[in-house]
Amino acid sequence: MKNALLLALSLAAVTLPATSATAATTVDVSTGVTSNWTVRPDLVSLPSTAFIPTEVHPAWDGGSSNPFVDGARWITQFNPGTLNVPESEAYFETVFQIADIANISQLALAGTFWVDNEVLEILLNGNLITGSGGTFNGSGTAFGTTNASYFQQGANTLTFRIKNYGPNLPEGTTGQNPAGLRVSGVFSAVPEPGTWMLMMLGLGAVGFSMRRRQKTQVRFQFA
Repeated sequence: MKNALLLALSLAAVTLPATSATAATTVDVSTGVTSNWTVRPDLVSLPSTAFIPTEVHPAWDGGSSNPFVDGARWITQFNPGTLNVPESEAYFETVFQIADIANISQLALAGTFWVDNEVLEILLNGNLITGSGGTFNGSGTAFGTTNASYFQQGANTLTFRIKNYGPNLPEGTTGQNPAGLRVSGVFSAVPEPGTWMLMMLGLGAVGFSMRRRQKTQVRFQFA
């Protein structure tokens, strides 16, 4: 009976923290999977699926071969990506989930982006985070935030507001249309230290209980 109670408590220590905080969660927020990204010309229009262009502008990193970086690919409003468009703005968005924010001690969003023509803002749930400008070739531009107040329980929306200059490129800027975006990034969450401790204690207790049950007891009875 004592062993059974110990085993039950041990299992509770293992299972409860694991369901309340996903251990070491990492979510890929890179571009390249069309179902994960949408694009719209403004914040009031309905979004549509972002295209992975079958052709890319020669000025873009990698040219027509369009290689991916850490799983990321170029996405655009139009397919093919070589189509010229008038001067305008576009919003590229992706959504990721946070299961139980109350039991997470550290939240981080980090990545690199490439853009043609320019990223004006990067927003997380409407909050302005680091990163703007950008380049369509080279090593890209870093972005990210560890500000816990920017994250929320459930769905989280990451938005890139892109400026397409059309034929009116700023002085000193090379290349031409269209607007395009490539993002290589991840969201990561680390559970509370107490969650890890309870999980370790629970696993240890289960092992101890199972080892005790495996011992064979020998009794001697004298006549």
